[in-house]
Amino acid sequence: MKRFASALTVLTLLAAPMVASAENLPIVERSIEFHGGDLYEHSLISFTIVSKSGAFDVEVRQDGGMYRYAVISDTDQGRRTVVTTNEEVQVLLDGEPQEVPADRVQRFRDYVSARIYFPLLPYRLDDPSVHQEDLGLEIWPGENGPGEDGPRELHKVKVTFSSGSSTDAQDEYLYWFDPETGRLEQLAYSFRGGLRFREAFDFRRVNGILFSNQKNFAIDWEEGDEPLPVDAITPAFVDERMEHLSTVRVENLKVEPLGE
Repeated sequence: MKRFASALTVLTLLAAPMVASAENLPIVERSIEFHGGDLYEHSLISFTIVSKSGAFDVEVRQDGGMYRYAVISDTDQGRRTVVTTNEEVQVLLDGEPQEVPADRVQRFRDYVSARIYFPLLPYRLDDPSVHQEDLGLEIWPGENGPGEDGPRELHKVKVTFSSGSSTDAQDEYLYWFDPETGRLEQLAYSFRGGLRFREAFDFRRVNGILFSNQKNFAIDWEEGDEPLPVDAITPAFVDERMEHLSTVRVENLKVEPLGE
């Protein structure tokens, strides 16, 4: 791919890794605050997320500790709405309630969470099930590619999850933040099927909450391959091993603050 060209040689770890802390790292706190902070906790947010897997209308209502998340999409069976709340999971097909077998409840919760997690990052990175490890500053190519804006330092954080906290608690993530503002610039994660790397672009702030689109790069494992950890992600690895899989766009954004 050669996306980063000569910038590959500038990868340097500028600060020694620090041990994970039971408290939130300052860079994570700064990022959550910069992206929206307390506004996440008392808002009705709606958007359409469009990617290679299709288009999904998403509604997120968060009112303190109470929430209602809905994902709406067209399927072969009709217009499907999956709703998760503090207490229950509901599935509707063309407006008609469907039976949700007990063994599929978590599957539907995971389905909804997967479509909410990335557009609302870095919200929830301070969840009690999240373990943060500060990996210091790392040099990456300029914001608009090699030779444009020059290389930049990004603050790198590794995130893992408490065992049993979700179906995919074994997945590992890396996040790179602007060290000054805390803006989330890029992320990577490992899962059973491969590695993903995402670059954020087209930042927009709607009623105080910051959103972005993301370029999604991938490498998938085939049978017999030796999986690599998320720590394998470097500018050279992305440039030489990963392919542009899709562009994830967040459209039709609306944010309505709720009264406390």
